[in-house]
Amino acid sequence: MREDPAALFLEDEALTDGLTDEEAETLLSWLLDLAREASPSQLAHLRRLGHEITRLSRDYGLPVEELIGLVELAWGEAEAPGLQA
Repeated sequence: MREDPAALFLEDEALTDGLTDEEAETLLSWLLDLAREASPSQLAHLRRLGHEITRLSRDYGLPVEELIGLVELAWGEAEAPGLQA
């Protein structure tokens, strides 16, 4: 049976520890969108990625949205700011 990604992410308090409600909602929404097409083994990687985004945001004061944008840019899913037509 496939594990429910929403339950996995929502039950993990450390996933959003130190984020504002808005940042936590942004991160969880993004992770859940990715989790729709993820395999069970990929869910663990997404969870770890979420933890790292939270840590970077909390420790260095970086906005969650910008960190997500960097990940998407690295994955080739977004264009670099300033290069968009």
